[in-house]
Amino acid sequence: MKKVSIMIVVMLVGLVGVSHNVSAQEIFYENEKGVVFTKEQYEFFSAMYYDGYQSIMSQEDFDSFEPEYMNKDLVESKIARNYGINPLGTEVGTPAKTLKISKLNTSNVKISVTLVWHGNPTIRSYDVMGAYLSGVNLLSGVTTMLSYSTGGNTANDIKQLSNGFGVSIKLPVSGNDIKLTQTYSVSKGGRVYASYQHAMDTVNLSLSQSYTIGIGGYGHVFIFNNGAMSHYDGMDGVDIDV
Repeated sequence: MKKVSIMIVVMLVGLVGVSHNVSAQEIFYENEKGVVFTKEQYEFFSAMYYDGYQSIMSQEDFDSFEPEYMNKDLVESKIARNYGINPLGTEVGTPAKTLKISKLNTSNVKISVTLVWHGNPTIRSYDVMGAYLSGVNLLSGVTTMLSYSTGGNTANDIKQLSNGFGVSIKLPVSGNDIKLTQTYSVSKGGRVYASYQHAMDTVNLSLSQSYTIGIGGYGHVFIFNNGAMSHYDGMDGVDIDV
């Protein structure tokens, strides 16, 4: 009986450290912050954002999604690719970055926008990421996360207007594998246009916020004033009906 009691204590201690997301038997992946995922949950976040986003998620990030909706088949996405200049001067471009918008219909609509750099940007200044909201209302705060090989942070320099918003993001001086995500909730019945604009030379925060928002802007979002327009690359945006 003594040995049995010891085994039971060991088993209970082992279960204490398991996150409330899943039972010990269902764990497919656990990140360094102690957030655990079933296989279905892991695949859901790969569809909603990108494969590997799970590694930087906090428990709060996980809990912002309702468990009953964590199904990859419920996610709808659209993608835009920007092709950089091929260094060999051929006619075939090389993908520089990919922009994806995803939606998840719950009681409202959860939106995620993901920007993945496929190479390392030479210019590291204030880029801008945001949305034009056509016929819908913003129902939550906007969370914009930057991750890269040597770190990560949350961008908080937001400019919010009546028909949308933009967030200025200072790219890291060093580090590669740069990815950005933007998450928020909107009402149903309209369309969300999302855009990411890369600064082609050095700009300050003030210049990066020199825009209004509308369908005629870069990526159907950012209408830069004449002083700022030439500093950004004009990448196509993505949009999705909600």
